[in-house]
Amino acid sequence: RAAAAARTAGWRTALRAEVSEAPSLDAGNVFMTDVDPITAEVDVSTIPEEMGVYAIYDEDSRLQYIGLSRNIQKSVENHATSIGASEAGRLISSVRVMEMPGEPKEALKATWERWIKDHMESGGEIPAGNLPESAPGADPRWRSRAGNTKQPLRLGGAAGIVSMDEALAAVGKAVTKHPVVLFMKGTPVMPQCGFSAKTVGIMREVGVDFETVNVMDAEANPGVREAVKEYSNWPTIPQLFINGQLVGGADIVAEMYENGKLQASLKSATSEASADEDGQSQGAAAQAVPKGEVLLIDDPQRPTATSISKILSKEFDLHALRIIDDSAAHEGDAGALEMGLTSESHFTIEIAAPEFDGLGPVQRQQKVFQALSDVIPRIHALSLVTKTPAETVAA
Repeated sequence: RAAAAARTAGWRTALRAEVSEAPSLDAGNVFMTDVDPITAEVDVSTIPEEMGVYAIYDEDSRLQYIGLSRNIQKSVENHATSIGASEAGRLISSVRVMEMPGEPKEALKATWERWIKDHMESGGEIPAGNLPESAPGADPRWRSRAGNTKQPLRLGGAAGIVSMDEALAAVGKAVTKHPVVLFMKGTPVMPQCGFSAKTVGIMREVGVDFETVNVMDAEANPGVREAVKEYSNWPTIPQLFINGQLVGGADIVAEMYENGKLQASLKSATSEASADEDGQSQGAAAQAVPKGEVLLIDDPQRPTATSISKILSKEFDLHALRIIDDSAAHEGDAGALEMGLTSESHFTIEIAAPEFDGLGPVQRQQKVFQALSDVIPRIHALSLVTKTPAETVAA
């Protein structure tokens, strides 16, 4: 009891004063769920398909979880699937909803915090679904997504994979058979690199159903880590495929998510990336755009950064260049140490050049990766931002 009181006090202290202006917990409308007597599935059809904040109560009116969502009905449906038919009907009896269409994320977050605060000030404890996973009484099922509770694909099958040709065939079969496949390091539950974790987080936000392949699992997917790179002509992991077509890695997925094109591509499940439509008429204007800051590096103490700088200045008509060494933030990284790298292992490159005119995000990054093919083996992780000269002005 003392530990619970301490946790509650900590949360109260952390809540910001401005949440008092947000809608209160009592202001939300209550919707009852129902359970199908044959399938035992929870019927959430009465819950609004709207953006907002919601609180889920069990059959004894105990608060189980408070969340925020772009589509409340879909989120509650995902909760039910993650929890399972045997318990979902009992744990999801009613849902209190505050619809907030078009409101900014800050408003939703303030309302979420206000509801947590209201619940605790009325004598309640932190809902089991909102507790940190390691806390006593926590129920992590509430924060998992139905589409990501699947086991990763095992491309080796029963017969296994004994050659690169077989590994390539297994990759091709997987991306052809499944509409959305993410090749990643680790699993959605336990990613083994920051870029994979970032991509999984974005996919969870979209709420789409997708398959994953853990390229680090040598038993289930022998040779797949290198095979998928050869299959896609893309040198890094993660890699997202939609209907057999490579969409890109973490940077492109994040960019498409921010501009809404990822959601559209996933929902339509087409093989054409809508992002490729951008920039088709920018080439003629490139010469009229003044060049920005081109930060070249020539430092014998930084041989990898120097090589990157020389190659890019030779291969591209640089309008802007920034090379950021992120290695210090990843000191002791297991993957980098495995490659024998103790410095210059993680980079972010921001580059603007007219050579990107008319190219989609994947083609742009492939162009840079191809230019840096001799340097890539000396880098553990590379985050890449590519722009046309016109796009630098628009930004």
